[in-house]
Amino acid sequence: MTPPVPEYLSPLRWRWILLTTQHQEVRFLYWPPRRSAGHRRIRMFDREGYDIGTLVWIVCDDCRVGSINKISITIEHQHQGIGRRLIRRALTDGPGYTWQTTGRSPEAKQFFPAIEKETGVAFPAYGGACEHLASPPGYRPPPPGRRPRPVLERGI
Repeated sequence: MTPPVPEYLSPLRWRWILLTTQHQEVRFLYWPPRRSAGHRRIRMFDREGYDIGTLVWIVCDDCRVGSINKISITIEHQHQGIGRRLIRRALTDGPGYTWQTTGRSPEAKQFFPAIEKETGVAFPAYGGACEHLASPPGYRPPPPGRRPRPVLERGI
């Protein structure tokens, strides 16, 4: 079975990415935000092109706050340093910012304290540090439409 083509990529572009990265264990595709304070996303794909995880984060440059909204990696790919690499990538979008996370799963309760020790950056559970990161009352996501094309991230 052929893995599905990630959204907003043409089948030809996806085949090119798979071909040019065939020796990499993990490929990282970055979906930039539609607006400066929008959600940023990285999805990870294994050597065959199957989706193995996601990181979603947001930063507010006005308040100098960042939030890790979701990090998930398939069980088979956990404990290989991928999560650490993803968090370090997110931190590059807000150097010196105050960071937070949304909810805390049992795995996150072990993961984030270890990341805090390694990076020196605190990741407390969401405390409303920035009004811009929360969705306003009655918020509805924009309708599907033209979105930024994902970019292959090579430095993660």
